[in-house]
Amino acid sequence: MADLITSFRAFVEREQLFTKTDKLLLACSGGLDSTVLAHLLHAEGYDFAIAHMNFQLRGKASDEDAAFVEELARALGAKFFVKAVEVKEEAGPGESTQMVARRLRYHWLHSLIDNGYYSCLLTAHHLDDNFETLLINLLRGTGIAGISGIKPRSFELVRPLLSCSREEISAFAKEQQIRWREDASNASDDYLRNRIRHHLSPVFFEEFGLQHENLAKTLSNLRADRYFAREGINLLRKTKTRKLGTTLIVDRKGWATQRQLMDFLHHAVGSTYNLKEEDFRQLLSFPGQRMLTTDHARAYATPATLAFEYALSDKKNQIKEQVISQLPVTTPQYGDFQLTLTLTSKPETLHESDVYYLRPSTFPLHLRSRQNGDRIMPLGMSGYKKVKDILIDNKVPPWKREMIPVLCDDNGEIMALVGYCISEKFKVLPEHDEVLKISVS
Repeated sequence: MADLITSFRAFVEREQLFTKTDKLLLACSGGLDSTVLAHLLHAEGYDFAIAHMNFQLRGKASDEDAAFVEELARALGAKFFVKAVEVKEEAGPGESTQMVARRLRYHWLHSLIDNGYYSCLLTAHHLDDNFETLLINLLRGTGIAGISGIKPRSFELVRPLLSCSREEISAFAKEQQIRWREDASNASDDYLRNRIRHHLSPVFFEEFGLQHENLAKTLSNLRADRYFAREGINLLRKTKTRKLGTTLIVDRKGWATQRQLMDFLHHAVGSTYNLKEEDFRQLLSFPGQRMLTTDHARAYATPATLAFEYALSDKKNQIKEQVISQLPVTTPQYGDFQLTLTLTSKPETLHESDVYYLRPSTFPLHLRSRQNGDRIMPLGMSGYKKVKDILIDNKVPPWKREMIPVLCDDNGEIMALVGYCISEKFKVLPEHDEVLKISVS
């Protein structure tokens, strides 16, 4: 008993997982690992509640599991939460039973965290689970994040038994005469994790003499390596990327090899915009300009840079026309722009940063997205120029052009391409005492 409690206590303190002042929520199936963790929390005097989801996949046995966990909570003086779900009815397209069960379970558990003011959610993953995860990731192909296994803490999700082996947990349960429930599916080889647990892991531990102590040390080292790799990526972000409004710009030049750039994009950009290696390969496959659109992101490649933005639906990717019948008015956020239009006395200078002055016009005014064929007579010119050409000259990415506000008068004449130019036909003249002021933020 002392060995497991000592190991548990040392790991919690070393990883700074939680303290005695925290309110903990334990996800408990009634199996060996989570039942033992419940007893450890009770023995150490933690304030915790127990939550159990009944998936109703094994008939009477599932109900008996729920009853067992409820009795466990009562015996340990812990608050108890239970929820029964119909997994098959909740399945989405292509979702396996395991995937659905996991999704439902964590959605419910996190809702309990939010509503019950619990500090963190505890699961009973242990050292052998971590090794199995490492092997699964290795078989599927992975990097340092995959081979470093399960993290002790991921936001509010905490795994305080990661330093403990299945053998230690089982020995503790027998010594303390702790009862638990056995899930018959654990003996099946239908799932990859079970096949690894039954056939591959024993080869390392029994035939080649892998020691749990050495495994724990290796995983700890890998987690440290992952931390320093992440810090290195963060430093590269500062020198290789910049934000332009809502757009992330990545410098394409200055990398020793394209593979280095690909790896950086994978780690620094991929998860943020839900882009895969194949997406980056397509972006970089041509030396010139290229655009890529997915359900989640828009990316644009030039010879010098790569630009990334969250994708917007077609409806959201255009400005809903706004009719302005009186002033002042502040518009909704249009991409990188929000406008405030007012009538004001003509200032001494018409040149201010992010402010445009135009001669007053009769109402109503119209704010909208650009349209095919839009033309404006830019200030200082005697002829018209296509709005599209102005945006191209200013290197506005294609996917952002629909979010540039176009201000028109009551006859549809373009008064301003906000953020870029005003019309010569609407410039302020000496006889204008009152002017239309457009402030851009």
